[in-house]
Amino acid sequence: MTRVADAAERFLLPLVIVVAAVGIAFPGPGRRLDAANGILAALAVLVFCTGASITFTDLAAVRTASRRLAFVLAVTTVALPVFAWLASRLVSGLVLRGGVLAAGVAPTEVASVALTGLAGGEAALAAGLLVGSTVVTVLLAGPILGLLGAHATTSQLGLLGTLALVVALPLLAGSATRTLDPLGGREQAPLRLLGLVSLLVLLWEVASELHLQVSDARMVAALVLYLACAAGLGWLLGLGVRPARRTAVLLPTAMRDFAVAAGIAASAFGAPAAAPLGIYGILVLVFGAVAVHVIRRPRPGRA
Repeated sequence: MTRVADAAERFLLPLVIVVAAVGIAFPGPGRRLDAANGILAALAVLVFCTGASITFTDLAAVRTASRRLAFVLAVTTVALPVFAWLASRLVSGLVLRGGVLAAGVAPTEVASVALTGLAGGEAALAAGLLVGSTVVTVLLAGPILGLLGAHATTSQLGLLGTLALVVALPLLAGSATRTLDPLGGREQAPLRLLGLVSLLVLLWEVASELHLQVSDARMVAALVLYLACAAGLGWLLGLGVRPARRTAVLLPTAMRDFAVAAGIAASAFGAPAAAPLGIYGILVLVFGAVAVHVIRRPRPGRA
């Protein structure tokens, strides 16, 4: 099982592209599943598997960087929704704009924690940003969307309840499972594989909502612009600290969780609003893979 999980993670990027292409080419099954809240169900499974890789002790270790973590959370909570709002102006249609806005209130991308470790960064700090940004999303996503002028189909209280149910509770349950460790770690490989499968299922569901047209070039441009702004912010926030910590700030800031964003968009604006997040998910994972390659690349004069 461990070898299967390792192999699947190595081929994550091509798997993402293939699954997204299948969702776009054959959208019927995915849309029927979306109509039955399939996006939220897949998201809950993915968040549980993510929590199951983080113990409460891991989170306590972040205290050494608590000031940096609090500063990054405060800045990103304010700046990223503004970037998303600006980028959404390039998109026509209130529903698709809602999808772009959802990316601005999403927490740190789950995969950024693993990519931070691969790039030699402080994975504990990245995990702290993941948990902290998730709490911020659960509490503030609704009010922030309201301030940005989004006309959600559900109330802010309803969105808060949905996020608590499909994000906060599964994350706590997964972390508690990892901390108590009733199976002595034997569950880790199956949960890694389950998490990957749920990620791909979620991407397939989101991609099935896409109706690709020539005019969608503006939507892609908006998402690229938002990702570029988020990456620039992550670079600025990492200035003045050692490389390992800089990486742990850059990747989690730049990479926002397309899965949670899709859940927010589907809950707040309806399933079609999740369509842009399929494209955003591919962009984020490609960015993360390229960033790790660049960060780990040997530089002249460095042993």
